[in-house]
Amino acid sequence: MNSQQRLEDDYLRDKRRLEEKDEMLFHQKRKGMQALDTIAEASHYYLRDFAPDTMHIRRGMDGLEEMRAEVESLHRKEQRRLDDELEDLTSNYRRQQSMRSEKEESL
Repeated sequence: MNSQQRLEDDYLRDKRRLEEKDEMLFHQKRKGMQALDTIAEASHYYLRDFAPDTMHIRRGMDGLEEMRAEVESLHRKEQRRLDDELEDLTSNYRRQQSMRSEKEESL
């Protein structure tokens, strides 16, 4: 296997690894949101008849909304980090590819 092929294989392997991390991140976000939705639905269902004052239920629901916003924020932050990592990987691959091409042309 020549060095150009090895470089490409390494790039594709690392790119696939990042894509898998991105998919896993999406699934984790979805599971987190589903869990919060389940908690909200169950809380509303079970507490609506017992709470003499709905203010406490509303506070709990507001807390769940804050958690949803935090999950969204963390997801966006991690998504940006993965996007930056992929961009760096691609940039590095292209730079190495260019250097190899220049080296081969000079021979």
